[in-house]
Amino acid sequence: MPDNRSVHRAVAIAVICAFFVSSAKAVRELVTIEELQPAQQVEGVVLDPSGAPIPSMTVTDRSEEWAAVLRSTTTDSNGRFRFSSQRGKSVYYLRFDNALFNPLQLRLKLDKKAPQRAITARPEIGG
Repeated sequence: MPDNRSVHRAVAIAVICAFFVSSAKAVRELVTIEELQPAQQVEGVVLDPSGAPIPSMTVTDRSEEWAAVLRSTTTDSNGRFRFSSQRGKSVYYLRFDNALFNPLQLRLKLDKKAPQRAITARPEIGG
């Protein structure tokens, strides 16, 4: 049978762990870029706040208003992703997810006259 010190220590550790787990979850929040992001292709690079590429970031192409996942990919070792464009579609709802960063969503507008071929996404560290 454990003594009182062991029981108190175990309870204290459990409370501390629960605090940190709930705090970590509370920090993550969805970030939405409202302004349409122009690009010539449905592709881009995902960078962390220091400018380093983020590999293995999940990128999803979603239906209007973010309702359903249509396709999914992950960034490569250079933080790059690419989806083929779909005939007749000019606006893409993209979401970027990784456990270490706040989820980020933006709307990409295909425009052959856009100054850049691809977009650059910069999610914030969050969780």
